Amino acid sequence: MEPVLGRAKVSAIVPVYNCAQYVGKAIESILAQTYPAQEIIVVDDGSTDNTREALEPYKDLIIYVYQKNAGEPAARNTGIRHSTGEYIAYLDADDLWLPDKLQLQMEYFRTHPQCDLVYTDMMTFDDQGIIECSVRSSRARVYSSGKIFPQLFRETLFGSGSVVLRKAAAEKAGGFDETFFVGSDYEMWLRMSRSFEFGYVDKPLLMYRQHRDMSTQKLGKVPQDGMPWQVKVLKRTLELFPEAERELGKSAINHRMAVPYMWLGRSWMDRGNHKEARRLISGAIQYDPWNPRYRFAYLATFLSPSLLAKVKNLYSRFRNATSSKNKVSRDSAAGNAAGIQQ
Repeated sequence: MEPVLGRAKVSAIVPVYNCAQYVGKAIESILAQTYPAQEIIVVDDGSTDNTREALEPYKDLIIYVYQKNAGEPAARNTGIRHSTGEYIAYLDADDLWLPDKLQLQMEYFRTHPQCDLVYTDMMTFDDQGIIECSVRSSRARVYSSGKIFPQLFRETLFGSGSVVLRKAAAEKAGGFDETFFVGSDYEMWLRMSRSFEFGYVDKPLLMYRQHRDMSTQKLGKVPQDGMPWQVKVLKRTLELFPEAERELGKSAINHRMAVPYMWLGRSWMDRGNHKEARRLISGAIQYDPWNPRYRFAYLATFLSPSLLAKVKNLYSRFRNATSSKNKVSRDSAAGNAAGIQQ
C-alpha cells in the first residue's frame, strides 16, 4: 500500500435507477467538494423514468454509462471498470455528501497509509428535514479503525455512500457480489474487512435520505431466499471464512442472526401478514430460543390483526397510566424532600 502522494485522484461513482428527482442534487453535492473528484461516473442501471433527461444539465461534467437493468451491485462494478482514479467513492443517487467529505477522508489516507478504506459517520433526513444529526450518537454506535471485522459482523456500521476506498483493494477483493439484490455493499465490506484495514473519520459527512422508494424500504423488507437480507449476507461470510465462527463464538453469531428475523417478522406483522411474520419470528427463536421477547411475539402472531391492535392499545394505555402514576409519586417525594430541607 502506497501513501497518498500529492493530490490523489478520486473517481466518484453514482449508480442510479429511476431516481430522476434526486440524482441532480447528488451530483451537485459532488461538484461542491472542497477536494474535487477527478471524474463523476453515473451508471444508469436501465432507468425507465426521465433520469437521462435529469442528467442533461450535467452532461459535460459527468461520464454517463448506460446498461440494461442488472441491479445495484452490477452498476457499482461497472463504475469500477470505467474509473481511472486511484480511489473510489460511491454515492447513491438519492443521497448527498457534505462539502468537506472527500477532503477529510483523503487527509486520513495521507496520515494513515496502511488503510485501504475510510468511512464516516452519517446523518439521516427526509423531505421534511434532518432526522438524525449523527447516526453514531443517536443509535449509540461504536465506530473504530483497524481490523474491524468483529464489529462489522455485529452491526451494519456504515452505508456505501460514506466510503472512500482504494481501487486496487476493491479489485483485489473481487468487487461486489452481483447475486445480492440488497446488501451487496455490506457483504463487500465484510469480505474486505478480513484482509484490509479500515479507517474512520468521526464526522457525519453523508446525508442518507429516507423515502418510501429507497431499496431498504422495498427489497429490504422482502425475504431474500426465504431469509432477511442481513442473514443471507452473514451466512455467505461464514461460508467464505469458516474460521470466523470460532473467532466470534456461536452465541454471538446466533444473537446476530436472530435480530434480523425478529425485525423483519415485526415488519410483516405490522402489515397484517401474521403467517409470514410467524415464519420469520420462528427463525429468530431457532437462533435464540430462550429470548422471551421472541416467544411473546411468536404467540402474538396467532391473534387477528384487529385483536392485536386492541391488545397493543390496552398495553399502551396501561404504560401511560403507570408512567403518570410514577411521575406523581416522584413529584410528591421531591416535594416532601424539599419541605424537609427547609
